Amino acid sequence: MRINIPTNADDHIALAKAILAKHTALAAASPLAGIADIAKFGPQTTAADTANALAESLAKQAETATQNRDLALGQGGQLTPGSVRYFVTSARDILLGLNKGNEKKLGDWGFAVDDSPAPAKAKAKKLTT
Repeated sequence: MRINIPTNADDHIALAKAILAKHTALAAASPLAGIADIAKFGPQTTAADTANALAESLAKQAETATQNRDLALGQGGQLTPGSVRYFVTSARDILLGLNKGNEKKLGDWGFAVDDSPAPAKAKAKKLTT
């Protein structure tokens, strides 16, 4: 027989609260009274519960912020008019047209210019059956 202690924070805190409630109800008759520093059990459980609730709230906020960021950037795969990606792409295209033959000038605008030769494309092999 095994008596498992949950590793999931929500379940672990729920178990700690249940143990604490039983310990408090039994008061001096609690078999846990002999545990060194048992008085810290309640405050530690409260601290864990509070921090866990904050972590869940911040995780939801982070998810929403990430979605809003990606929407503003235009990270959906399509070039969405009005998105940051749309404006950056438009700026690149205009600057390329104005600096034909001198593309390194786009570096002055913050673009990373890679003037190394493009890798050769691999030739497709014909399949024989």
